[in-house]
Amino acid sequence: METKIIKFNKGRIITLLLMALTFIVVSIFIISQPIKIPNLLKYLAGVLGILFFGAVFITMILKLASNKPAIIIDDKGVTDNASGVSAGLIEWQDILGVEITSVTNQLFISIYVRDPEKYMQNSSVVKKWMMKMNQSIQGTNINIPKTTLGDDFDELYKLLVLELQLRNGNKIA
Repeated sequence: METKIIKFNKGRIITLLLMALTFIVVSIFIISQPIKIPNLLKYLAGVLGILFFGAVFITMILKLASNKPAIIIDDKGVTDNASGVSAGLIEWQDILGVEITSVTNQLFISIYVRDPEKYMQNSSVVKKWMMKMNQSIQGTNINIPKTTLGDDFDELYKLLVLELQLRNGNKIA
């Protein structure tokens, strides 16, 4: 199999970066302004907003600064670097199937594997927690977001389906 590399869509990464920065500013504004809601709720919303969107901001900065491709497809499997909770190398023999899923109008390529825990073993506590959240919402902990790939998203899905069919000996229409 010829190695296929899919790069990040830098324009979309910059857009996500700016959106995260905007939400960080809004969260700071919520904390600092006299809003007529209970203080505890105001601070909780503000701090959670800063933490979540701060993590998104840092992840997008790291994606922009890195020369790693978003996705690599080769004889070993699929190497996922596309999100903040990327799985790394997903070996072909572990992949049961793929499908396009949607969560709050965001599209993902969800990759179903034999042993989801295998792909969480060497992760930080936060990354494990986020992958478990993904699994409870989407049925798998490996989800590649369209937001970081752009137009290559559909191509990636077709490549994955075709390669799985070939590896499983299925006929291709």
